[in-house]
Amino acid sequence: MSYESKSPIQIKTILWDFGGIFTGSPFYGKNEYVASLGLTVEAITELVLGYGLPNGEHPWHKLERGEITMEEAAKGILLKVENAGIKGFDIEKFFKSISGRPEHSNKMYEGVRRLKAKGISQVIVSNNFREFQSIWKSMVPENLFDGIIDSSQVGVRKPDPSIFKLALELVNASPSTTVFLDDYEEHIRVANSIGIRGILVGENPTEALLELETLVG
Repeated sequence: MSYESKSPIQIKTILWDFGGIFTGSPFYGKNEYVASLGLTVEAITELVLGYGLPNGEHPWHKLERGEITMEEAAKGILLKVENAGIKGFDIEKFFKSISGRPEHSNKMYEGVRRLKAKGISQVIVSNNFREFQSIWKSMVPENLFDGIIDSSQVGVRKPDPSIFKLALELVNASPSTTVFLDDYEEHIRVANSIGIRGILVGENPTEALLELETLVG
């Protein structure tokens, strides 16, 4: 669903999150591993990934900004979990549990191709980390997008508005003619704050794609 009003605009640029749109989302669905720890998905993602916390010194934030390695981040995360009194936490099982299945990826890429045929510029804006870079980028079809903004490469992560500005500069786009799709509400809210229309992606990202294509016309 969209996060702001649906007044008509001419769309020239689309910014896409990657995880949760072209892969499964860690924010939706039942997570049996997390439930076995007696926690909610919201609680564990805040503790382990720092989602729900302001941009700062959380190990995952620093990892996504390219400031530390995955090994360093893992040590900091395990310390946070231990200090929170959570027993039996296995970081590998946790990441496996939130990876999600990319069951909608083909339909989403087909949508990107349809929008590309209309002459719309499209950029991926992803919070990611260096060690995963070659894997996730290999999942993106070649020459489909006009660019990729990877937080670990540019040193800034969503929801910092600077990352959206970098994406706009990359394709010489205006916020007023840009739409951004993401599965995390705070990211949408910040994009809205600088004049970019947002569409919040739910458990089934094809619903957001339909909304986007309806908006484009």
